[in-house]
Amino acid sequence: MILDATAGNRTMYETKAVSSIIYIDIQKKLWRKPTIFADCTQTPFRNKTFHTIFFDPPHRWGCKPGDFFTFPDLKPKQLRMMGMKGNIYYGTEIYKNKMELIAFIYKAQKEFLRILRDDGLLWLKWNEQYIPLPRILAIFKNWHILMILRINDPTQTMGTHQTYWVCMCKKEGYQTELSAFQS
Repeated sequence: MILDATAGNRTMYETKAVSSIIYIDIQKKLWRKPTIFADCTQTPFRNKTFHTIFFDPPHRWGCKPGDFFTFPDLKPKQLRMMGMKGNIYYGTEIYKNKMELIAFIYKAQKEFLRILRDDGLLWLKWNEQYIPLPRILAIFKNWHILMILRINDPTQTMGTHQTYWVCMCKKEGYQTELSAFQS
């Protein structure tokens, strides 16, 4: 079983709907609705449910409605107004500052430790436009980094800022905490 913990409109996928993937998101204004509307920091899943988790959190904070990075239902208007092409990235309006975004990432990775199988993989996507990758990886203290893949495709990066996919597994001996749903 695979979880996309921040599914959005599934823009990273070639195939947009796969029955073995559960897509979750908290955003209500999506073109492609998630399988479940859920917060990835507190999911309704049992311990050790997933073999793989994909996590593509917002990479910045403080955007306001009307900014280029906004909800997808505004895409055509925004692109015309700015003369730009590409994907609108949303979720950035949720976090007012860097510390709120980092706190979200910290809570999410704690939940992933609970719902990922001991032999499972967590895939984190990160762009260094505002926070360098080492600062984000410092949050993942109970994880082994297996590989870091640099994305060189200019359509997958933000200007000259590097984007990465990081593959991780749990460190041995990590004790899974029970969720509020299971206690």
